[in-house]
Amino acid sequence: MTKGLSRRHRRATSHRLAAAALLAVLAFAAEPAHAQSYRAYVAAESEDEVAVLEFTPEGGLSVEKVIRVGRWPAEIEGPHGMFFDPSGEYWYLTLGHGFPNGYLLKYETGPDTVVAATELGFFPATVSLTPDGVLAFAVNSNFYGDHVPSTVSVVDTEEMYEIEQVTTCTMPHGSRMSPDGMHNYSACMMDDQLVEMSTFSLEVTRRLNLVTGEPVGEPVAHGAGMSGGGMAGAMGGSGMAACSPTWTTLSGDGRFVYVACNRGNEIVQVDLESWSVARRIPAEGAPYNLALTPDGSRLLATLKGSGHLAVWDLDTAEMLAKIKSIQEVTHGVAVTSDNRFAFVTVEGIGGQPGIVEVIDLATYERVGMAEIGKQAGGITLVPGAS
Repeated sequence: MTKGLSRRHRRATSHRLAAAALLAVLAFAAEPAHAQSYRAYVAAESEDEVAVLEFTPEGGLSVEKVIRVGRWPAEIEGPHGMFFDPSGEYWYLTLGHGFPNGYLLKYETGPDTVVAATELGFFPATVSLTPDGVLAFAVNSNFYGDHVPSTVSVVDTEEMYEIEQVTTCTMPHGSRMSPDGMHNYSACMMDDQLVEMSTFSLEVTRRLNLVTGEPVGEPVAHGAGMSGGGMAGAMGGSGMAACSPTWTTLSGDGRFVYVACNRGNEIVQVDLESWSVARRIPAEGAPYNLALTPDGSRLLATLKGSGHLAVWDLDTAEMLAKIKSIQEVTHGVAVTSDNRFAFVTVEGIGGQPGIVEVIDLATYERVGMAEIGKQAGGITLVPGAS
């Protein structure tokens, strides 16, 4: 009897286990696969808002929430540059307008609340962090002041205090970091220079005139001549910058930096070892912001003047695509870490809302679009894709 019960017990147990396994398989099959999603934070400069957007290939692009930013409710303070720390735990935002200076704000990701702020200089614009997230470099572009040499603010992100303001050039913009964190690069919109700064000594280490391709000396008052292919040559004798560089971005191996010549309608590739111009890539339509695909195969640029996103093959410099936005004044561009999609911000004109577009980098088709506040500009992607 005992043995019979044991056999029946074993058979019943076996049947229950088989049934449980079948139910588990069916439940797993019934559960939909987790859709890959990408999230972006985008500043609306004329609304004092930051929109948080989510994109999935299946569901498109949607606005998850809108964060009111700024310190003075009755004023438009111009949120401009944005950057995540490497962990994604915090994100940083520059406010361009102030009394008289702008600010760098530090937000905790998730609740998206301000945890600290520090005052910078005249109209801080683009900001970037060292790879360890310890230092932030924000260019004080001084868009609405006199055309005189301005500064880059260096901020300790843990304590959120400004360590130093380093004088670089007239109207600096496009602050980006080398992959090894040793140098920060920015461009001078009114001096036609690329400026390299050491992140250790916090000193300017090299300058390059992007028009002549020659190294230059220390910054001087705007409009004054400099020897060695300096400002007088860069101005072309017309009183206007010939290149007017607006952005820098570095190759993943740290060998090259790419600079957008907004007025010169070209992208300048600079060899950092020889500190010389390696190549000039034609880019009609006033290139403004740049991005590289993480695999290093393609270069992307917003053509602000013509309202396009352009894509080039980096090996051949052949233009692979030129995608027209649904409205004018393309601004920022960011590429997802898996090289699949580009997020593009579009300012619009007059009372138009800002928009964000998602471009499939396999087909170069627009696969997502969402409206946000006026003058969509700065954009940063949440690190990683879920």
